[in-house]
Amino acid sequence: MEDKIKVLAKWLNNTDSSTFYYDSERSGKLEYEVMQAQVEVCNKIGDMLEEILQMDEKQLRDNLEEQ
Repeated sequence: MEDKIKVLAKWLNNTDSSTFYYDSERSGKLEYEVMQAQVEVCNKIGDMLEEILQMDEKQLRDNLEEQ
């Protein structure tokens, strides 16, 4: 399972405008801003997953207990 999460994190961190089929010739400013927001969210989630994967067991338990 951990390897699958690592792959997902890698994919999310490699997200760019092409992931969302953004076409600068056919899209306007609003579409560009939406696409940029989507890329940023994907990259942030990828970073969070990588951070979680680097946690040791104590850090994982502590974070679960905070909920």
